[in-house]
Amino acid sequence: MSGSQPFMLYMCSILSRKSARSAFSALFLIAWIPLAFAQEPPLDVGGTTLRVRDPNAITIDGWLLYPTLRVYSLYSDNLFLSPISPISVPGIGMTPSLTAVWSNGIHTTTLYGSIDRQSYPTDNQVNTLDGRAGFTQKYEAMRDLIFSVNGNYAHQTWATGLQNSIQTPTAAPVTTVLPNGNTVLPNGTILSPTGQPIGQANAASGSNVPLLVNPSNQYTGTFSIDKIFNRGIISLSGSVNRTDYETQSLQPSFNSRTFTERAAVWLGPLFYAYSNGSVGTIVTDAISGSTVSSPSISTTSYRVIGGVGTRQLGLFRGSVYFGHQGSEFGGATAGGDVYGGALSYYPTAKWTISGTVDRTINIASQPSATNLALTLPGVSAVQVPLGASTIITSAGFQSGYEITPQWFANLLLAHSRIEYVDSPRLDNSWVLDATLRYDIWRNVSLTWEYRYTSVLSNAPLASATSNYGIMGATYKF
Repeated sequence: MSGSQPFMLYMCSILSRKSARSAFSALFLIAWIPLAFAQEPPLDVGGTTLRVRDPNAITIDGWLLYPTLRVYSLYSDNLFLSPISPISVPGIGMTPSLTAVWSNGIHTTTLYGSIDRQSYPTDNQVNTLDGRAGFTQKYEAMRDLIFSVNGNYAHQTWATGLQNSIQTPTAAPVTTVLPNGNTVLPNGTILSPTGQPIGQANAASGSNVPLLVNPSNQYTGTFSIDKIFNRGIISLSGSVNRTDYETQSLQPSFNSRTFTERAAVWLGPLFYAYSNGSVGTIVTDAISGSTVSSPSISTTSYRVIGGVGTRQLGLFRGSVYFGHQGSEFGGATAGGDVYGGALSYYPTAKWTISGTVDRTINIASQPSATNLALTLPGVSAVQVPLGASTIITSAGFQSGYEITPQWFANLLLAHSRIEYVDSPRLDNSWVLDATLRYDIWRNVSLTWEYRYTSVLSNAPLASATSNYGIMGATYKF
């Protein structure tokens, strides 16, 4: 379990007070823009809560097994969001996955694995066979003190053009009890305190940024500590990572290490203070070849913010933050202020509306070529090089609505404006994502998703658009 996960769960529990289904819809939306929302701390250390067990889980010698099968079809008119020679293809996919959980209340072991196969009949060169496997060991020394260790292996066929300067471990599936008593199972099913299914999740599909075919293997280890106080919480986590690319002339393999801190404390009955900070170091491998050669480069980056948030006041809840980000690589430096805020509105128990805004300034001491991108909050179709002087303004709008107890709709609209300092270049990114989900039964759901992505730039060969649609069915055994 990553260090940020308890914060997200505490925040999502606030949204679930009126309706468990609408809460999960909000959780799904907030997962798209994780860095723009504050983390509301607990008021006190919760009492002992017995974990609810899914009566439909497969039980073998004390282990709870959660098998899941997802099948889907998709179409994109520009699969890799390329400004030239777009790939327009239909595709089909299948994702079997399995999570196994054993717990005695103090020690919890989670084993997981999944395989995702995508086939494109008209262009077999972009077919994918991806997968991940790992484990999480959690030790609850006390109700307010939790230690977690995670090991994860992932294979990816596609890669982004630039890598994030701060590498963040992918969240592992775990069973989690929310402060409101609901239980989130590793397969995404949400159970009420009485054990009744009240919702389920399906992850968003596809990518928002340009891609290329370059298979990679990634090995990640993460250690985290979560400490809950009567009116606050602090989470610390550290991770190490090794990523090996098949074609290093396109992207060099690298080692990375990341440290993350998240904390929040109540200042009174209405307001709380919070801070989020991450610092990461990436060391690329040296490349020696007849066509491409480059030395090993070490890059250290950080992003730290602090702010104030409010508990839900009537129909609203909000937060504002200010901080700084920076990096050092190859003798050059870059950095600047970051600030923004978030506002949520709950017009009804079944409808949630949220908006975010962020401004990140990155002034480089000198223009430098790099294969790393700024780590930014929100959703954007543009990766901003770490060595470019830029001012990025991002805004996001999200809405989740429970149409009926079986039908759920989610909408995301995100815009980013990237101004290049001392340059006429201007990039604009637009992402529109709409999802409709129908829960046929407690363990079967159908999902339809449409995503429109647009990059508008006055630089040559930088503009691109993409229409992406997917229809899938998920069965949770």
